Parts: sequence; C-alpha cells; structure tokens
Amino acid sequence: MSEQSVLIVEDDVLVAMDIEAVLTRAGYQVCGVAVSQAEALAMADRAPPDFAVVDISLSPGDGRVVARELWRRHRTSVLFASGQCEEVRGLEHSGAMACLPKPYQAESVPAALRAVADIRAGHPPPRLPDNMFPLRAA
Repeated sequence: MSEQSVLIVEDDVLVAMDIEAVLTRAGYQVCGVAVSQAEALAMADRAPPDFAVVDISLSPGDGRVVARELWRRHRTSVLFASGQCEEVRGLEHSGAMACLPKPYQAESVPAALRAVADIRAGHPPPRLPDNMFPLRAA
C-alpha cells in the first residue's frame, strides 16, 4: 500500500495513542493527532490528510464540524469513530463516509479506513468491521 496520511481527531489521549500505533503498524502515515476542533482544522490546513479518524464529541469543539470542513476544504475522507454514532445516522452530507461506534478495538481502524476508501471510490466494501456502518452509499 502506498503511504496514505491520516489525521486523528480524538480528545482521549490513550485512545488516540492506540489508534496512532495501529495505523502506523498498518503502513499509514499519521500526520497529526488533534484534541480539539480548532487544532484539527489548523493541522489539516498545514498538511491536508487523505483520511481522518474523528470523534464527534470533542472538548472543545464538534467532530461534525471537523468532518464538514475537512471534506469542504481538502476532500479528506472522514471516518467517525465515536460513541455518538447514532446521532450521525442520516448525516450523509457531513463529509464523513462511515461511522465506527465506540467501543471498538483500535485494530479495526485500518480495515475501517480501507472500507472508507472503497466507499469513496464507489465500490461496496468487501467486509465492514463489526458495527461499522456507511453514511454514504457505495
């Protein structure tokens, strides 16, 4: 796989560290870890990522705003990884491609990003990680 860049937007430092370690082992380039909406958008403006793994509930900020802005500004493919996934059902225009509800295993994030890439390319993903659901049709 060519090295694709990922921005992690998560205000729980331990969760962010787990995701970063798993993605790095899977061959992704983690271009940053942001804990707030403002930090995420500033990082993405400096180095637009291919993907973003975004928690919806940020302190401070809102992951839905992050997803919309990342898509609008950079066409970044966003995966919500959040305990608030039920709140995002029907938000196909949020910029996010799919949602991976918490609790999830960090090891499922690379497979989730591969599914997001398939969805973005217009292909049905061969298999979604447990409980993950698309927000856009392939």
